Amino acid sequence: MTLAGKVRRVVDELELDLRDRVVLTEAATGPYVVTPVLAALAGARVYAFTRPTRYGSVAEVGEETYSLLDALHVSKASVTVLDTLPPEVVAEADVITNSGHLRPLDESVLGHARSEVVVPLMYEAWEERAEDLDLAYAHTRGIRVPGTNERHRDVDVFSYLGELAVRQIHEAGLSLTHNRFVLLCNNPFGPFLARTLSSLCADLVVVQTVDELVAQLPLGDVAGVVLAAYPFEQEWVGHGAAISPGFLAEHLPGAVLLRFAGHVDTAALSEAQVSYHPRVVPRGHMGTLLSDIGPDSVIRLQAGGLKAAEVALSGGTMFRGEPILEWL
Repeated sequence: MTLAGKVRRVVDELELDLRDRVVLTEAATGPYVVTPVLAALAGARVYAFTRPTRYGSVAEVGEETYSLLDALHVSKASVTVLDTLPPEVVAEADVITNSGHLRPLDESVLGHARSEVVVPLMYEAWEERAEDLDLAYAHTRGIRVPGTNERHRDVDVFSYLGELAVRQIHEAGLSLTHNRFVLLCNNPFGPFLARTLSSLCADLVVVQTVDELVAQLPLGDVAGVVLAAYPFEQEWVGHGAAISPGFLAEHLPGAVLLRFAGHVDTAALSEAQVSYHPRVVPRGHMGTLLSDIGPDSVIRLQAGGLKAAEVALSGGTMFRGEPILEWL
């Protein structure tokens, strides 16, 4: 199926309807090119803000965006790609997505917005990050902020998490078959990661805390430890952290620390001769991205965020008998 076909299918599945709405979102390249196009296909008039990055110039972003609109037979006039953000554009918006190029959404941006605007987090409410959105300011203005329920059965983004973990394990030079892994996860990612990993490896030890891990010792040979810990910006492995590199070296010798989510002290790991992957992950970021496995999950995530905005504009929370959003 073409990218255009995938976009249309998800818009149809979610019955996404943004007719007579103005959406301010980002324009980007690669899988994230879909964001403004999803809104336009759903009937919105879209302003798509972008910046030049290592992934593409402003002109290249515009070219990708308009090419996908053409493939969907959606008018190019429905999307305006901008590299500046005039106050009057912000003031027009019914929806302002909490998307990368628009962050941080603070008073400098939201100060120009109408109080009726909806600002959907393009992720779940529990993942809210102060550096992305000034929630306190939004509340003082009466601006509504819904978190997207990525686990809604018609959005279903979390079902891709297991694939991401498998990809990361393979990138680290490991295989799952006939090997034992540990999954340390203290958040809603856990069941989705465990479902996929347990179906592929010889044994998966699932724990939520270090104490639970200690209670499982000794474990014998472990190929890798998948760390998926929240808050993502907190240091979880390091001197004085919840897990010491020495603990890993002593009790899980030879195991590779797989950095799915949660910050670690890489210098301390190297000092203790504990292998880890990936080598570089910015603090607060996941060690792997949905876009690493193609556009499908990104389309569902972005469409889910826009559906949450659509429902929030009507003051609701439910879609097909299930919450599509959580108010912050």
